[in-house]
Amino acid sequence: MKKRFLAFFLAVCLAITALAVPATAAGNNTAIQTAVSLGGLTTEQTADLSAPLTRGQLARLLTAFSAYRTSTGSQSSIGTLFTDVDSSSAWAPYIRIAVQNGWMSGYTDGSFRPDNTVTLEEACTAALCLLGYDITTLSGSFPAAQLNKAEALGLRAGLSRSQGEALTLEDGAVLLYNALTANTKDGQVYATTLGFTVNNGKVDTSSVLLSNLKGPFVAGASTTLPFEPVAIYRNDEITTSLALNQYDVYYYSESTRTVWIYTRRAAGRVTAVAPSASAPTSVTVAGTEYTIADASAAYTLSSLSGGGVGQVVTLLLGMNNEVVQVLTGQQADAAFYGVVQTSTRNLVESNGADVRQAVSVLCTDGVTRTVNVDKQLNYPAGWLVEITVDAEGEHIQALDPKSIAGTISADGTSLGSYSFANDIEILDTTSEGVAGTIRPSRLSGVTLSESDIRYYTLNENGEIDRLILDDVTGDLWEYATLDDVKNLTTVVGDQIDSAIQSALGTSTGGGSTGSSAGSSVSTLVSTLLPSTSDILYGIIDGSITSTLWSKITSSTSQLASWLLNLGASSTTGPISDILSFFGSGATYVCYVDGKQVSYQTSVKYPVVAGGVAVSKSTSGGVKNMIQLMPTIIDHLGPAYVMSGDTRYETADDMQVYLWYSGQYFPTTLSQVNTEEYTLIGWYDNFGCAAGQKVRLLIAVKNN
Repeated sequence: MKKRFLAFFLAVCLAITALAVPATAAGNNTAIQTAVSLGGLTTEQTADLSAPLTRGQLARLLTAFSAYRTSTGSQSSIGTLFTDVDSSSAWAPYIRIAVQNGWMSGYTDGSFRPDNTVTLEEACTAALCLLGYDITTLSGSFPAAQLNKAEALGLRAGLSRSQGEALTLEDGAVLLYNALTANTKDGQVYATTLGFTVNNGKVDTSSVLLSNLKGPFVAGASTTLPFEPVAIYRNDEITTSLALNQYDVYYYSESTRTVWIYTRRAAGRVTAVAPSASAPTSVTVAGTEYTIADASAAYTLSSLSGGGVGQVVTLLLGMNNEVVQVLTGQQADAAFYGVVQTSTRNLVESNGADVRQAVSVLCTDGVTRTVNVDKQLNYPAGWLVEITVDAEGEHIQALDPKSIAGTISADGTSLGSYSFANDIEILDTTSEGVAGTIRPSRLSGVTLSESDIRYYTLNENGEIDRLILDDVTGDLWEYATLDDVKNLTTVVGDQIDSAIQSALGTSTGGGSTGSSAGSSVSTLVSTLLPSTSDILYGIIDGSITSTLWSKITSSTSQLASWLLNLGASSTTGPISDILSFFGSGATYVCYVDGKQVSYQTSVKYPVVAGGVAVSKSTSGGVKNMIQLMPTIIDHLGPAYVMSGDTRYETADDMQVYLWYSGQYFPTTLSQVNTEEYTLIGWYDNFGCAAGQKVRLLIAVKNN
């Protein structure tokens, strides 16, 4: 069950952060958010959590934290409950439930006094009754007996109130949240009796929110929600637009006033259903298997309705890409755009031996689709293609580039004069076919040239709804910290030295040649053999300036010049050895995300130490390796760093390492600072329009 709701959990976490909880309540956020999600507090009340907790509000909290939280709407509205609470009162259903279950009671004069404030002992007594305790059997007298028992059960954890003090809304939420992890009279953890999950003494908030989730629903042409939402998520990304288009899948939570909208589709010919044709629970379309979450969808895809393998369909997908509804006929027509990942030819023997070619395409919606094409066609990795689905099946064709230029607005909602559609899909790609979806906010304020945009489409409103980029973010590269390069180059230096010295020792009348060769060897060794220590400390003490760093990391051209000079008089001996070395592969030992990895390359790249960027093919082979640019960091911000007066944004997945005595140790940003450590940021500086982000940070302890 947990795995099926991973995507939802992410959206839930986003929704929780949208609640307006004051900074003073930061320590009790979980309790407040749980109270809101269960309907015990409104989102408006979170703006004033220091307001007094009243008896009416306590009745609402008790009901929300009980099995009756979904029953308030069914409470009878006939008759007067108390002299001061009639059936029209907003508190009436909660008070009725609280009184009927013995959690609270009225006064002898027939009143309930819903606006009276609640003291610590009154609230603790009500919570004990909620847990099933008979307060008349407690050891001692009121209120000491009730307060002592509440303390023993952990109900007062996080509360600073003492006997006789009035509670606030925040206090009430904390008290009832504590009740969830307390033991009932029967010895059970109270939250488990409500169907919630408790792990290591903490309530799984996602299981609480799931209990209030309504849906999935499929929007019609004029669907409206029963409430005005305060948080909206489209395909698990926050948005301000509530636009519900036909066939959108949506879910909502009335208690949190949150809605989740999904526009994802899967279209193509059904190639498999499982576990049986008559009762499928999963379906495979365009090479991807989807779980069926709706009984009517399962029937449409079953043999009982004439559906199943061979049927051309469009699947409407909800949370976790589960199938909510199935469209057939003309409704199933669809088009997808993306970049080829792989093309493979395989033997098939269904009607005699033959070869079938399958083309795998990563589309702008983030889904990888596989389409079977003529075995004689050629679709290399990196090609832009369009996949169309109609009653005849799936078709694929190459796309010619279609580009525009302009600046993305600061709020990430437009490109030049074109507005972005609410459900815009953006795919960043490389020429090798590596690709990944990105959020519009990732490009905020970035100016894109025509060479940055490979393709785009417009919807019926003239808005950009699909955008395919050409390595704009730099996020498709793999970033690594190169281990000590001296381990790689010392052996080579020794080999070259030995070869040249051997040549010098056997030359005749070559004084000038020997001098020239010796000078060249010195130049080559100084270029190739700096250690990590030399480089890192050179950056720290300023002896390696940006100019010198560029010289070091552009050694390919220097080596070419050196080799040409040396090769003017010889094409055998040492020059042959050197050319052979630089024309052959190498092994680069690096750290990526805290783990040591090795890159096997067919050529050698001009990288020496610190951060490097690695470009890969879709099969995982190294296509290029570029040295990152270093900078000393003076200040750490929440999502940026400062180097002097220059500001650098940090990558979301920035790696942090402590360097000590020739070894890298992975750590976290919270463990280093600019007072006790010298921090070196390594940022990409190789031309990505939305790049120049600090990808790696290396900390060197000052002592």
